[in-house]
Amino acid sequence: MNKLAVLAFALLMFFSTMSWYLADSSLNDYLKSQIVLQGQYYSDQPTNITKANFVSNTGLLTLEHLTLANKNILPVKNNQVKNTLVIDQVLAQLAAVSPSAQAQKNNNDISKKVQHITVEKVSINKLRFNLTETLTSDGLTNLELLQQQISHKLAADYPALYPEIAAKLYAKNHPELNAALVYDSQEYSKQKPKKETNQAIIESKASKHKKRLLGKATTRITILAFTLKSLEINHIAQDGNNLVQQFSNIELPVIGKEHGLASNQIGGEILRLLLSKANHLQ
Repeated sequence: MNKLAVLAFALLMFFSTMSWYLADSSLNDYLKSQIVLQGQYYSDQPTNITKANFVSNTGLLTLEHLTLANKNILPVKNNQVKNTLVIDQVLAQLAAVSPSAQAQKNNNDISKKVQHITVEKVSINKLRFNLTETLTSDGLTNLELLQQQISHKLAADYPALYPEIAAKLYAKNHPELNAALVYDSQEYSKQKPKKETNQAIIESKASKHKKRLLGKATTRITILAFTLKSLEINHIAQDGNNLVQQFSNIELPVIGKEHGLASNQIGGEILRLLLSKANHLQ
């Protein structure tokens, strides 16, 4: 698929490995390896990061030079594009845990089962997307196709949180029920909006016992503020007359809210939000 993911991966890794918060000096290498792993998981593209540095006494994580390749998966019209996504620097500041907040967590059923980490703010200094047309017949760009892929993967792993997409995926995977045609009809949407969703959830629960690539999440993450200081969308044209759109100080919504998102989910959700924002702006 594609590329925007770099950033999110980086973040994803950071978030998905938040249990690293208690780790030692080998943490930075571990974070880098996780960024690469999750980048590939969500995008099916080679992912790289130059540096990851976490300072435990300040709770600040710095990620430098994140890239998501543009290779093989999507048939693009310009094969000279090396990366779909490039991020120069990401800063993530963990929120301090007060004694009162810790006491409240100890009385919460969810916090007894998993570690809940709050990220006060995340800022990306400069994010660049290289947008290209694809050779597929649907007329979508590489960023649109990537957003679609990420959304489908999230819905497959967490169907209860993405019910509409999960229902469509279930219908597609069970053509013997002729569910696709029924679900797409307006009448079915009004009369039976939950049937296929529930079936998808049941199917997901049955597969929870299977070991997944990302493993079982034991950490939940909430991100209170997410800012893109600079965003560039580089439209790659066949005639060489590229168009660059520039935006600044873009805010994303709170991610995870009260109970947070599973550490294995948050990277995909960040990618989905970033792609959605880029596709909307361009």
